[in-house]
Amino acid sequence: MENSEVVNAIKVLKEMIQDRGYIIDENNESKDNKETNENETTFCIKGRRNNDIILCFLEEDDKLNIQGIKDKISVMNKEGSKKCIIVYRSSVTSSAKKSLETLEYEFELFGIHELQLNITKHRLVPNHARVTPSEKNELDLKYKGKLPFILSQDAVSRYYGFTKGEYVRITRKNGSIIYRLVK
Repeated sequence: MENSEVVNAIKVLKEMIQDRGYIIDENNESKDNKETNENETTFCIKGRRNNDIILCFLEEDDKLNIQGIKDKISVMNKEGSKKCIIVYRSSVTSSAKKSLETLEYEFELFGIHELQLNITKHRLVPNHARVTPSEKNELDLKYKGKLPFILSQDAVSRYYGFTKGEYVRITRKNGSIIYRLVK
């Protein structure tokens, strides 16, 4: 893996955390957090938003497997976090994907190739933001559940961490505002 790929992924990952409203804990960021395996080094970024903590890991191995997930969970337990982003290098084993479905933690997986550039900074991508609860109530009254939708798997939805059922305000370059339901 080229060093520039790792540097780009870390830069975009930090921007993603900040765009989600977290403050990066610079003291916790380290390239040598040694966990269960003495030979393995893990890069970890810790973000805080009120009492909410998110941990972001850059997986060292080519494939993310169940042991890698267990290692991340032990760090999450130590830090008191229930949310985690893992950036994997090439692939995720099917057994690791399946194990993520049964856990009480929130895991998000990104390939390192997905974080080579910040898609929200592209000139064709308008500004996306979560709506406030009061705006959501107004939209429910006005549109009665008939809003167009944006998929939760959409690249921008994944970047901001939008979840199913949330409403998103999209402000286009010309100033027009549209709303979408995350599906």
